[in-house]
Amino acid sequence: MRLFWLIALVLFTPIVGMVLNYDVFSWRNILIILIWTAMLLAPYVLTRKRPLYIAAASLLFVDGFINLFHWIILKCPLNASSIFVFMNTNWDEASEFMTIKITPLLLLLIPYVALFVLSIKNIPRLAFKSKGEIAVWSLVWIFATVFLVENIVHQRFVRLAVPDVERAFASFVTESKEFRNLKNRDLFKVETCLTTNDSTLVVVIIGESCNRNHMSLYGYGRETTPRLQARNDLLTYNNVVSANSNTLRSVMNFLTENNAEHQRPLDSCLHIFDVLHSSPYKSYWISNQSPIGLWDNGVTSLAQNADVVTYVNLTANSSMESTLTASYDERLFAPLCTSIADSAKHKVVLLHLMGCHTNYSKRYPARFERFELSGDKRTRTINAYDNAVLYNDYIIDSIFSLLCRYSAAHPSVRVSALYFSDHGENVFDEGDYSGHDYSGSIPHANVEIPFLLWLSPNQNCPQQTADTPYMIDDLFHTILDIANLRTPCYDSTRSFINPHFDPTRQRILEDGNIYP
Repeated sequence: MRLFWLIALVLFTPIVGMVLNYDVFSWRNILIILIWTAMLLAPYVLTRKRPLYIAAASLLFVDGFINLFHWIILKCPLNASSIFVFMNTNWDEASEFMTIKITPLLLLLIPYVALFVLSIKNIPRLAFKSKGEIAVWSLVWIFATVFLVENIVHQRFVRLAVPDVERAFASFVTESKEFRNLKNRDLFKVETCLTTNDSTLVVVIIGESCNRNHMSLYGYGRETTPRLQARNDLLTYNNVVSANSNTLRSVMNFLTENNAEHQRPLDSCLHIFDVLHSSPYKSYWISNQSPIGLWDNGVTSLAQNADVVTYVNLTANSSMESTLTASYDERLFAPLCTSIADSAKHKVVLLHLMGCHTNYSKRYPARFERFELSGDKRTRTINAYDNAVLYNDYIIDSIFSLLCRYSAAHPSVRVSALYFSDHGENVFDEGDYSGHDYSGSIPHANVEIPFLLWLSPNQNCPQQTADTPYMIDDLFHTILDIANLRTPCYDSTRSFINPHFDPTRQRILEDGNIYP
């Protein structure tokens, strides 16, 4: 009976998580925490020394407390992204965030602490003496050992055999090291060949958290993209997905030679700016996302290699703060016009939007609030997101129109513009929650993204049909193709606009599942 309090302690957090957000809850995590409980108790069972039990219970308590707090505040288990946010958050910002996220559910911390006290006061009399006890504990430890070793052998120990908190910190350490190395590495010199002598302007518009299923351009019931629908000069593709469900990993894939099948350390793989700097191109990075905080770790380290770097988000001191404030994407128009007017013969401009990122109601000015923020939480959230998509429609259409006017005034320039989103967003599309977090399998809403191509009249359209399957982790090759650049790492079968593109490639998402 005394063991009941410890078991209740370790199961409290996963049960609360299951109730709060079943869609991102994983039953496997209960098995994992029970296995580690058995392993931590082994020294106490074998020696009967009370300090060893107290140490094990304390470790389990701290682990569960951290995860429980995260579940209550963000309705998902702890992850590396949250640690990045915490490490780049000041006290004022944290206070503002907690004011927004404060909830009566924090009272659940009280019974959790009470269970810990009871588990310490009622130390179980576990033994390893009788044949029955030896048999039971031996079977438990054998099962636990086989489980752990099997995951080690298949190189998935951290991903599938450790509790949420330890997995998050392990990912944080690994990614932090990669980003530091990327930030400190010099540009690589690579062999390049430009296949045209024409002046060239390539604009790559990187959207944020845009789910194409909330765009009327893709059949959504609400009119959220009237401007894009009215255009007759766009190539719209409806079977494009992101391999990743978060900005960091998505950008690190589609702007480098890495992809789902082949991953190399970020400091040793080639990225788009290595190639551009080795070519006649002048490169620009213009962003409405804050360069300080979570998203700076990889994205800013990569973007700093552009010839011209501009950040227009003046409302936030960090990336977390930027999600709580408004910096509208129309701020990108002025620096975009400046880059287009540059006298360089060959230019690549990468625009990084704030797009439809949470907080959705902060992503658009009041004049775009077509759908009222009233009703229950679900209705308000969907309405705010759809308003953000409506404003995003204005932004993308304005950029295409700007390039259209530029092309008309400069008919000899090959002008291309590509818009896509780094990942999607689940806005009550699958399950009763919003965001792009997940547990187990990625909801399709998290990866189904828009993909639009605009080309000046002096260019040929690609042969791919609207429903040709594609995954943007291969975008590196497509950008090189649009820019008429060739380099040894370029692969025509991975370039969406190339006649040799291979549409039969399996689209393996970051959860290991194949997108149909």
